[in-house]
Amino acid sequence: MAGPWSIAEFIPENRTYTGSATISFCAPDGEVSGPGTVTVGPNGSVTIAVTIEEHSIPSVYHDFLFPFLQGSVPKPIATGGTIFRDSGTQKITSLEVNTASGMFRAKRALVSKTHFNMSMTGDTLMEVVPNDLEFIPKEANPEEMWCMPLFGNLSEFIGTETACSLVDQVPYIAFKADGVECGLHIFEADSGAPNNDFSGIAFGNIGAQPHHTVNEVANLLPRGLIAALSFATGSDISAPWVELQSLEGHLGRRLHLRYGGDHDKDEFPAFTRFDSANPASGLGAFLNCFFRLPKDERDTLVVPMKLIRRGTPGNTTVDDSITALVKALDAICKRHGLGRRNLRAGLDPQKFAEVDKVLKLAREDLKRLRKHWKAEQAVDQLAILDRIISRQGNVASDDLDFGIAVADLLRKFRLFDCDAMNGHYSKLPTDVTWQGLLSSVRGQVIHSGAIHVQNSGGLLGWFEFSRHLHDLCKRIIFREIGYEGTYCPSNVLFKGQYNIDRIRTSTTVKELGYTAPAPPDSI
Repeated sequence: MAGPWSIAEFIPENRTYTGSATISFCAPDGEVSGPGTVTVGPNGSVTIAVTIEEHSIPSVYHDFLFPFLQGSVPKPIATGGTIFRDSGTQKITSLEVNTASGMFRAKRALVSKTHFNMSMTGDTLMEVVPNDLEFIPKEANPEEMWCMPLFGNLSEFIGTETACSLVDQVPYIAFKADGVECGLHIFEADSGAPNNDFSGIAFGNIGAQPHHTVNEVANLLPRGLIAALSFATGSDISAPWVELQSLEGHLGRRLHLRYGGDHDKDEFPAFTRFDSANPASGLGAFLNCFFRLPKDERDTLVVPMKLIRRGTPGNTTVDDSITALVKALDAICKRHGLGRRNLRAGLDPQKFAEVDKVLKLAREDLKRLRKHWKAEQAVDQLAILDRIISRQGNVASDDLDFGIAVADLLRKFRLFDCDAMNGHYSKLPTDVTWQGLLSSVRGQVIHSGAIHVQNSGGLLGWFEFSRHLHDLCKRIIFREIGYEGTYCPSNVLFKGQYNIDRIRTSTTVKELGYTAPAPPDSI
């Protein structure tokens, strides 16, 4: 594969472009024009300033720009003047700025600031923020590849490349998404890229895929790419725009479509460069596994991966970290239809017989109590007791329990954290189970918006609990996509190559990263 390696052309030669601008509006029909300046911010944001010349304002407005921008309708009055009646909001229907490098154009834009009579000529400066902005260079080039510059920390994965471009012999991490060959090129820290803004480039072949409209270009990009990279690298990956280039790396068109943009601290990546020593492990293997999933299945994993990234321990308070991770687990359980479970079916026949015997005795006691209350004419209490009896009769049927749902999920994925934690709790004098602890935590999250660890035991224990949950969420995502290589755990002291199935029923809480007492039985 040839690659988009002409970095000087890939990144704008400068951040400010000047030229002539034209802005068209909806009814009342008209347009304004004047000198325009396009400013591209460090994060890819774009602002366009246009100095509107007086002669370009429709004459019916008597050089009054503000009523024109507001969509007011002019109406002559008997005294010879003009009044303006409000008829809605004026909308920008197109924007063009022609510069020496090429043309910027957008079909939509919002007015952000207007400065009237800012010069001796009486011209007005107007700033607009464009939507779906395109840049078309002066020289036409074929559109054969899509490319995205990436912000974020990718430097950890320099040296883990799995392929080279045919023409330039530039290394990149190769992966295939929806049948299309794609790649990820990571810049060296001293690559000489202008401003050292970008840490890498994601790219892929366009082939016969449609790519004329903004929506068609957006559909070229592998669904879930930014979320997958952020999850894998432990860094907030973002892209300021998308470029369509020739196979030689010459720009055909640039579309300012922004992706990503959180600003959390870089912590707890899913992989290190050491994992890539095994061909079936590391970032490249992870991307290939993820993009083998159908698009709709990838879509259902994007939110959990974002929540796992947001819940990275150390990024925020321990409360918020656990809240995000619980929400991620909840979303994955719902993805698998887990949550509501028949409690009777979860017990061994002999164990259920013992429970059923106790329930029958309790049911008979409640019925005798009802007869006694009826004899006492406690009619106002009978309806409540009837509801209790009804609930008691169904106590072993279907129930919605988060902790049990997570335990079922782990059993499905052959992950033994629940068994290991319960092995620890079984030796304590308390009645806690790991499923019960998870359910209590989720109850706090749902009803209070977060847990309050300052009132719930040692802070260190809860921080280590969040690290354990974060590590568990990683391994669940790996199982979801069929990744079986090594990874970087969140709850170990030393970097290295660790297997996904490293947790066994005999694993101790110390091996799970707990140095303080494990979280208490209630919160």
